Amino acid sequence: MQVTPEVSSGPEAILMLVLYFILVMAIGVYFFKKSRESTGDFWIAGGNIPLYVQVFAYFAVTASAGSFFGFGGFAYAFGAAFSTMVVVAVCAGGLMMMITIAAPMRRSGVYTVPDYLKKRYQSTTVRLVAGIIFAVASWAYLVPQLTAAGITMEFVLPSLGYELGILVSVVIFALYVSLGGMWAVTWTDFIQGIMMFILTLLPLPIIFADMGVGGTLSGAMANDPTFAGNSAPYLMVLGIGFTWILAFLGLPQFGQRALASADAKTARRGFMWMNLLYISAFVLSAFFVAGAAMALEPNLATADHFYYAVLVEYTGPIVQGLGAAGLLAAVMSSTDALLVALSASVSHDIPESLDVGLTEQQETRLGTLVIWVGAFAAAYFAISPPGIIGIMTTIIAGGAASGLFPALAIGTWWKRANAPGAIASMLVGGGSYVVLFLGGYMPVEQSEVLVTVPLGVITFVAVTLATRRPTGEELQGFIQFHQTGDTPTKVVTDDD
Repeated sequence: MQVTPEVSSGPEAILMLVLYFILVMAIGVYFFKKSRESTGDFWIAGGNIPLYVQVFAYFAVTASAGSFFGFGGFAYAFGAAFSTMVVVAVCAGGLMMMITIAAPMRRSGVYTVPDYLKKRYQSTTVRLVAGIIFAVASWAYLVPQLTAAGITMEFVLPSLGYELGILVSVVIFALYVSLGGMWAVTWTDFIQGIMMFILTLLPLPIIFADMGVGGTLSGAMANDPTFAGNSAPYLMVLGIGFTWILAFLGLPQFGQRALASADAKTARRGFMWMNLLYISAFVLSAFFVAGAAMALEPNLATADHFYYAVLVEYTGPIVQGLGAAGLLAAVMSSTDALLVALSASVSHDIPESLDVGLTEQQETRLGTLVIWVGAFAAAYFAISPPGIIGIMTTIIAGGAASGLFPALAIGTWWKRANAPGAIASMLVGGGSYVVLFLGGYMPVEQSEVLVTVPLGVITFVAVTLATRRPTGEELQGFIQFHQTGDTPTKVVTDDD
């Protein structure tokens, strides 16, 4: 029989959630005036975020519900070795971002990734196609985040229910993001990153005191002999690993976060320190928190409930409330950055690509509207989610990587690259991913990227070499991206 953990819904647990919501709302209100000073302030906090804040903000946006819920859920469903592979792939993606595009992106002086691509290729068509891909990926990635929010709210407030829990979460998320923009997002992510790191590891001392290190794994393997290994098909392992190595270079929240850094050095080093925190937290969680859940209850209704199963067994209502707040922090840390990226694409990149002139005030107002509409549209689909959270996030990451990796990562460093090659790679890579995924043509799920990313790269190179070289004027962005030194590049606003 499948089991759903019953988390305390007493006043102590509810109080923890209420205090947390008050905190994030207060941050949104506090930064309201500052976020309205320019669109650069609203979308990338003016490019002024220091390293110590950026490290935990990076951690928060990387971890999200996909790691906090999904990767431990991977361990519970497919084995701890499989989950560890995914964690290592995510860290490899962080290193890829650090090495390849974090510094050039920050030097560009823009405040959206599609605008960065426009500056690289001197093409409004490149910006338009990238803006559409970013908008779709940002919105789609909201669905698994809100699914996690609904799960959390339902456990702590069962009388509220899953569906109403999603709607309450959406209102809170959209409100503080629309009030404080990237300033509010950054400082809430800083707090949430610290919370998530602590709460990911919080159950470990209690588990070890009860079961011991070896006893935890032994208990898990008694209920599932494959727990310490990998039960997923190897083609799926390769596909998911490949996806997360490239995901940082395609998912909107990472580029938007790098652009907010105070300088290029901060953009790079933030990813370096984040990786150390990330691999420490989630490898331990995969083996021992998910392992304890398997030992205690091998028949959970869904693998995403593993963390709650441990909290219910070992902690009281206050800690359960803190755990729920930590899980909501995981949800909010990506949801808020995604809402900002969605807002920027729809209200800034796409209108400018279509030569629709908007003032900064009009862009900010349209961006606020996009935040609300996008959040509620994603909530509608989250009410009946299509799969477990880790799988959903991986599907979307694969699509973003297929569409954007060649033009963004290779194009940043290949001087010969041009706009026709970038446009063709985005259309072929992204389009082929949609066809393979929706058509179910691959023999194993999550393996589409093994075809679509190489296809996008081949298209990028072939079309680039078959068309003219970029002119000196078209290479001005490329030259700026690779200037030596880490002097901060001024963020360009629409009024400059």
